Amino acid sequence: MLWKSLERATVTFPIFITVVLDLIGIQAIRVNESSIRVNSDSQEQIILQQVLRDYDQRVRPPPTNLSELYGPVHVKVNMLIRMLSKIDVVNMEYSMQITFREQWMDRRLAYDHLNLPNTPKFLTVPHIKNNVWMPDTFFPTEKAAHRHLIDTENMFLRIYPDGKILYSVRLSMTCSCPMYLQLYPMDAQNCDFDLISYAHTDQDIIYSWDDTLTVRGIPEPVQTKAGVGSDLPNFWLDKIETHHDCISRTNTGTYDCLRMRMKLKRLFSYYVSQIYGPTMMIVVVSWVSFWIDMHSTAGRVALGVTTLLTMTTLQSSINAKLPPVSYVKAIDVWLGACQTFVFGALIEYAVVSYSDNSLRSTRNKEKPPKENFRKAQRRGVFMEEETPFYQPPCTCGLAIIGAEPMKISILDKLQTLFKKPSYLPAKIDFYARFITPVGFIVFNIIYWTSCAILVAKSAEELK
Repeated sequence: MLWKSLERATVTFPIFITVVLDLIGIQAIRVNESSIRVNSDSQEQIILQQVLRDYDQRVRPPPTNLSELYGPVHVKVNMLIRMLSKIDVVNMEYSMQITFREQWMDRRLAYDHLNLPNTPKFLTVPHIKNNVWMPDTFFPTEKAAHRHLIDTENMFLRIYPDGKILYSVRLSMTCSCPMYLQLYPMDAQNCDFDLISYAHTDQDIIYSWDDTLTVRGIPEPVQTKAGVGSDLPNFWLDKIETHHDCISRTNTGTYDCLRMRMKLKRLFSYYVSQIYGPTMMIVVVSWVSFWIDMHSTAGRVALGVTTLLTMTTLQSSINAKLPPVSYVKAIDVWLGACQTFVFGALIEYAVVSYSDNSLRSTRNKEKPPKENFRKAQRRGVFMEEETPFYQPPCTCGLAIIGAEPMKISILDKLQTLFKKPSYLPAKIDFYARFITPVGFIVFNIIYWTSCAILVAKSAEELK
């Protein structure tokens, strides 16, 4: 009996051992898989815990140059212009929306020395922005700005294994742009966008444009989205420059600075159709007064006053869209000359009317009294009464009274139009018909030639 029990135990014990070992192996595999999964899920957490354990965001990072014990942090900057709009000439400002990026090295946040398996290429951790040191960059030309917070704040922060930090944020801002309008509306404007550290001097922070971004092999640290600058109503974006110096020197120290300069050229075609064309037509309409009979006082005065008032109203509406600057603009010269020509047409009629009235008054004094005229008629003496005003020659086209009417040719009509009268007031109108247009043409030649020279000279100075 005892022997059978020992024999049975000898047979079942190995089976029991095998089952136990299998269970232990399965559990070990499960534990190993679970630990691997936990390690994978918490790897970023472990990295952040390690690098932020003794980190102090109040102290700037060590020098970027490893060979220096004390030195500045090099901050590389690039940006993407998403939108450019509302170039306001009156307030001398413009609005734009940008993606602003900064890169700097902070080796205190490096995690490549932790030797973790499957180290990530970078950590995207926007939630720790307030826990790490960041450059105190501000924009001196900015008037108003805001971050975009819909649906969440449009920004991110990346930490690379070697400690490099990339910060990106989306901003909308209104910036100042001092404009010089001497050549308006043929001018080009330079709008500067500066960025600088508020508290750290060039001994602590040095800014530089990120030249790793290239387009067709040319470094372009400032890029634009497709269509930006070509959809503006009055301007077009010519080019963007980033080589201009803007170092700020104050009584608190010298601060490093970066400047982006946008060259904006005004679209001249709009002003040809809205300013130069209408004003030129008003001047030409005022010349119609020279071809109206001098005794049509109502017509000539109404035409002269209407064109003068129209010119004044147009000039006021144009000046309302411009700032009250103390210098003379190119458009002021044009409007002033056009108003002078219109005003001159009205003054010319005043001179003609005054001369005509003076001559009529003189002839009325020289003609014989009515009583002598009547006595002479009773005696049968015919005395012709002089006409007190100038009468233009007959243009009825009749050669002899009672004969067949003779048609006047076009050449005869032109000769009649260009025939100089002998009556002084009519002679003034005759000369005004030709001298005024010639004078306006000469003014146009001088004006546009001068503008072309000044625009070319200004383009050379702005380079």
